[in-house]
Amino acid sequence: MATVKVELELDWINEEETLDEAIKEQVINNLQNRLIQNAENQITHKLNAELKEIADRVTSSFIEKTLETKIEDLKIPHKTNSWGSEVEYIPISQYIGRKYEAHLTKKVLDEHGREAKYNSDARLSISEYFINNYLAKELTGKVSAMIQTARKDAEESIVKALENNLKEQLSVDIIERLNIPKMLESLQNRAAEIDTKE
Repeated sequence: MATVKVELELDWINEEETLDEAIKEQVINNLQNRLIQNAENQITHKLNAELKEIADRVTSSFIEKTLETKIEDLKIPHKTNSWGSEVEYIPISQYIGRKYEAHLTKKVLDEHGREAKYNSDARLSISEYFINNYLAKELTGKVSAMIQTARKDAEESIVKALENNLKEQLSVDIIERLNIPKMLESLQNRAAEIDTKE
């Protein structure tokens, strides 16, 4: 068996401490340092995420408010009429609204809803086309439903009237033919005869 001598030069051991105490203290210090480092890393990570979220929110609201105020203040030139050279400055939101309205009301479609090749073929605006189609579909559906219910109601009322009329006529006719009053009188007479015989 071989014997090996190991010499360690431990400069962090005090002469007053034993080796066990020094190692124990060093291990505890290392654990404390690691725990503190982990806690610092977690706190730093959490703070960075929250700070990023707050910064994004603040930046978005700042940009939104700035754009909103700038867009409200932003005015663009617009000719007052097609013949003159007079120009008025209007807010961009009003300009967009006018352009949108002009787009919806300008006649650009033919009667079948296709884009007109020539100006003379343009009969409908986009809004007119959609309104007409919607109204046509709605009215067709509602009118056909009304016609069907009216027809059904009329048929039912005619059938009921015929039934009632037939019942009335048949009952009067049957009563006359069978001579029901005389039959009732004879039945009463027979019942009286049977009672007297008993």
